[in-house]
Amino acid sequence: KLLLTVLISKKGFYVAATGGVVGQQQGQSNPAEAPPSIPKKGDGSYDYTALTESMVNVKKEFPSESKVIVGAEGDISYEVLVQTMDAVRETPGKDRKLLFTDVTLGAM
Repeated sequence: KLLLTVLISKKGFYVAATGGVVGQQQGQSNPAEAPPSIPKKGDGSYDYTALTESMVNVKKEFPSESKVIVGAEGDISYEVLVQTMDAVRETPGKDRKLLFTDVTLGAM
């Protein structure tokens, strides 16, 4: 199983699956100190486009997988949570493609 997880922090998105955090250095002992897989943009906003691109790449590797767990730090706004769920569920635009449609919310 993939066990795909997207965690929202004040620093950005942590994308993880069975085997570790995407972008994390090998041998990094404390994942909380690791930089996010997808950091916030220079203006401090979340990079939903990069998150969707990451999900597209994961979907290419696991085309039959539809589940993702989304978690957030306690002070993350509801709007950010919803936009994150949208970014992992489907690609934007006219020719939308479904990505991970079975979204489960988890505590962080």
